[in-house]
Amino acid sequence: MSDRLMSTGDVAEVLGVSEATVKRWADAGTLTCIRTPGGHRKFRLRDIAMHLASRRGPGETGATPTDEDRQIEELVSGLLVGDTEKAMGAVATARLQRSSFAAIADTLLYPAVLRVGQACTAGRCETFHQHIAFNTLIDVCSRQRQGLRAPGSVRGRMIAAPMPGEPNDLLARLSTLVGVESGLEPYLLGTGLSPNSVSRAAEDLGASWVVLSGGPTEVAPGLVQYVEAVLAGTERSRARVVCVCADPSRLEGLPEDVLSVRDLRETESLLAPVALRMVR
Repeated sequence: MSDRLMSTGDVAEVLGVSEATVKRWADAGTLTCIRTPGGHRKFRLRDIAMHLASRRGPGETGATPTDEDRQIEELVSGLLVGDTEKAMGAVATARLQRSSFAAIADTLLYPAVLRVGQACTAGRCETFHQHIAFNTLIDVCSRQRQGLRAPGSVRGRMIAAPMPGEPNDLLARLSTLVGVESGLEPYLLGTGLSPNSVSRAAEDLGASWVVLSGGPTEVAPGLVQYVEAVLAGTERSRARVVCVCADPSRLEGLPEDVLSVRDLRETESLLAPVALRMVR
């Protein structure tokens, strides 16, 4: 996918500029191109992604990009073109800094996907880029799972599900990997499930944790009632219910028995014993 060649017209449509502008950028070296034997300009999708990345974020305000910004942009450029190996390399670099997966998810993986979504909303890339990025990250997550397993036996099970109204299961999927690294056996549930389905899954699987995650979107109406129903449905198993939301203040009114955290690092602090975190 990363070697797909695009014409000048294709690039102009994706970037929202004229073909003359694309040719000028190519001739000036601003946008990398390949010349065919006939002299036509052809463009690789990964080079378009790099150009899109250069038009986003810190560069637009004149601020000096930080190491974290550069790592995110490196990951974005891989996700946009479905380059799983490049994305894996970005995660491996973060792992070498002895970062937990929760920290990597909070500071690298999720911010990268948000930037792709913002670029798509602003018209700087196409919807298909967002789909490619999302599916590539799913592939990265699946490859991470085996290497995250903590030593020793599994300590329990957890259920991860998106909050009602969430458009995808990305945060829930990332939380399952936090569970793996915390010594739990996680089960991912899809979007749009009823609270009865979530609590029934937790009861049937004997889960000790139910993690409900929500992104930066507005909290859906009826969330408190939804969580109350999940909590009531897990009364027999006494599973702990955790809500992950960037702004926990938006979760006002939740039952006292429900834990609220703002990111996956705080989630990890609940799931993983202190001794296990110290080993990492």
